[in-house]
Amino acid sequence: MIRRPAKRPRSDALQKRLSPHSIRFQFFLCILATALVFVLVLSALNLLFYNQYHQLQKQSYLKKVYRDIYKSYNSDILSLNDMLEDIEINYNVRISIINNYGQYIYDTLYSRERDSGFSFHSNDDGNGMIYYDGNELSRRGYTFSTITNPGSDSTFLALIGVLDGDARLILRIPYATLQLEHSFNFVFLMISAFVALIICLLFGGLLSGRFTRPLSEMTEVANSVAQLDFSKKYTGASVSDEIGQLGQSINQMSDYLDHAITDLQDMNDRLETEIKQKQAIDDMRKEFIINISHELKTPIALIQGYAEGLRIGINESEEDRNYYCDIIIDEAHRMNRLVLQLLNLSKIELGNTVPIYGDVELYDLAESVVSKTRVMWQEKQLHLDLSGIGEEVVRGDYDMLEQVVTNYLTNAIDHSPEGGTIAITSQTDQKHYILRVRNQGSQLAEEEMEKIWDKFYKLDKARTRISGGGSGIGLSIVRAIMTAHHGGCGVHNVEDGVEFYLSLPKDVPEPDSPKLLPP
Repeated sequence: MIRRPAKRPRSDALQKRLSPHSIRFQFFLCILATALVFVLVLSALNLLFYNQYHQLQKQSYLKKVYRDIYKSYNSDILSLNDMLEDIEINYNVRISIINNYGQYIYDTLYSRERDSGFSFHSNDDGNGMIYYDGNELSRRGYTFSTITNPGSDSTFLALIGVLDGDARLILRIPYATLQLEHSFNFVFLMISAFVALIICLLFGGLLSGRFTRPLSEMTEVANSVAQLDFSKKYTGASVSDEIGQLGQSINQMSDYLDHAITDLQDMNDRLETEIKQKQAIDDMRKEFIINISHELKTPIALIQGYAEGLRIGINESEEDRNYYCDIIIDEAHRMNRLVLQLLNLSKIELGNTVPIYGDVELYDLAESVVSKTRVMWQEKQLHLDLSGIGEEVVRGDYDMLEQVVTNYLTNAIDHSPEGGTIAITSQTDQKHYILRVRNQGSQLAEEEMEKIWDKFYKLDKARTRISGGGSGIGLSIVRAIMTAHHGGCGVHNVEDGVEFYLSLPKDVPEPDSPKLLPP
């Protein structure tokens, strides 16, 4: 029998999911580690390379400003005022244009013609090169440098370039501004990374649950299968991915094991039944040998004793010899009757004797049996009542049915009190014809109502009833005959005695082919 495991409490299932050894927890740790590595790498890149990257971007801005001014410059500063103001506002760049003498032509903060404090000079070889603090500038070129503003300690990232007319353009951005921007960007990056980490954790928890839920379900199914509970199935909707295919494979394995174990259980039950039947047959065979030995022991002993007496001439009178011969003949007849009964019973049980079906009137059958047993029931002054038999006509073997009714009636005669009544009645239901033989007398114990149909079974000698005319085979023959007719037989107690009955089906099946006894 398949043992169904008890359901696990919900708290145990939750604790198992959150266990450090659960795949869901490990999957969550992988997502957390990935997020942390991402944040750490992002922070390291920002700390190590952001300044250089930011400075390169600012230099790119300065190059663009330089090109725009270079293209528009024509020594007329007034025409560039609007352009320069827009550049200063949009790019946050301080602009200075200085002549060859170091005086401001234009500056974001200082007035014109003021000494700028910057020195420019040409080289001596007349090749047209201009120098600033040792940096070589072509007439169409520029360079980047870190400068300190005259009159202050502020440092700048500066682009120094050449304009037409030997004017010099200085574009500068304070390093303090760059550092402040870097600080703001770094703080915002850290806040963003922390928020992103929290979002990743939440999303990782949901994602790990989504991906590991099918695995947890399959684990429960596998555990149930291991405990021979095949009622649980994997119910995941997706079968297109590997997890879904694995779930379907587990379901197929569960169904296969269920069928295989069920088949094994059926085979085991059949084998157990066959073993019990074989044991019962062996027990019946042993019991049969013991019973037949017991039944034959007494007549054989009598025949042997009286035959030896005749041989030695223990009694010389003719009357005694005749008495001895009568005893031997009676016991031989008894043995012959017993052997014939056993042979007849074996033929019927083995199917070697099958009913020859014909129409049988129940009243005529009962009247014939009553007539043949007249001497027996008249000797005990019994009253036979046949008024309860109708005009039913059944299909069956007349001789076999006559043997059944004869066994019932002789059994009733043997166990009816002097002057009692035996009633034979019939009735019909939807599927059967029923014939009953009822006699007055002692009743049967409930535990004996099944045993009396067994071979050689006899009631306690202290009781008055014995079965089958003394051999214990008569009722076994009754049961075998009724089984061959696809009918039934039985007994039950009534108010003043016992009633035996037989039943025959209205729809008689096709008779089986008779089996021939070996010669």
